[in-house]
Amino acid sequence: MQRGLRNGLILGGLALIGIVALNARDLAGLGTVLAAFPLALAASLASHLPQLLFTGLAWLALLPAPQRPRIRRILLLRWYREACDSLVPAGAVVGQAAVTRLMIRDGMPADLAAGTATLGITLEAVSQMLFTLLGLATFLALGHATEATGFWIGAGVAAVTAVALVALQRPWALGLLRRVLERLSRRWPRLEPVWLDRFQESLLRLHEDRKALVLSTLSHLGSWMMGAVEMFLLLNITGFPVTFAEALVIESFAQVIRSAGFLLPGAALVQEGAIVAAGALIGVPPGIALNAALIRRTREILVGLSGLGAWRRDEARGRRTT
Repeated sequence: MQRGLRNGLILGGLALIGIVALNARDLAGLGTVLAAFPLALAASLASHLPQLLFTGLAWLALLPAPQRPRIRRILLLRWYREACDSLVPAGAVVGQAAVTRLMIRDGMPADLAAGTATLGITLEAVSQMLFTLLGLATFLALGHATEATGFWIGAGVAAVTAVALVALQRPWALGLLRRVLERLSRRWPRLEPVWLDRFQESLLRLHEDRKALVLSTLSHLGSWMMGAVEMFLLLNITGFPVTFAEALVIESFAQVIRSAGFLLPGAALVQEGAIVAAGALIGVPPGIALNAALIRRTREILVGLSGLGAWRRDEARGRRTT
């Protein structure tokens, strides 16, 4: 948490310096950006709240009815995970592990908590693949077929990632992992894979509920679509009118590139470069695209810092009740 708070302050300072430096030579442009900044930030926050709701509903759909926590609890846990993703190195993994532990502390069986966490990450990747393909189809429909090479590569990477995550959850893959752990446990007994059987049983049981899988995937896809809404609002407010179709193209391509920086806090610098590169596909000037990216970064920092604070209070309450 301390590292996340420190990263948030550093990234926030860099975002502010970046906005000023980017427009310093054009005082009129700087004034326009700073004047639009509060409205753009408010629009970014407003469009992000439904994203949080969609991801919460995606997780909730996977849980059996008797074990489902209240939607308010799910939203809090998703907020904590997002705070980690924005401000902590490898934040998506760290955040998912943290909220899984909190679910177990709340009384959810460990195998179910781990199973839904694993499956949730997989369906998120599947939905991103669908979102990328939707962005590619839109890009081609806009008449940019000759410029789509990077998009095809990104769609291929997204597809390979999704297929790999699905394959790793099949019985043959889990069985292979079990055999590897059994061999290693001869030297390191703590690696005895007794837990893996319970995890596999829970995971395969979740896979049987096809309706829940579809609902969860569609909810994640709704979250990606709200990211396109956010991009549409940011670019229009900061001075470059785009259609929603163009914003969809920018967001879908930028998210694929952003995935390469998952080890960095909030994919720092990678995300900004991804938005600039994606904007170039549609003809958005680099300065305007970077302004939009920095405003989004500011929103992520505000949501992340407040989320880390809320997570810390949650942890403190848990210690007092145990």
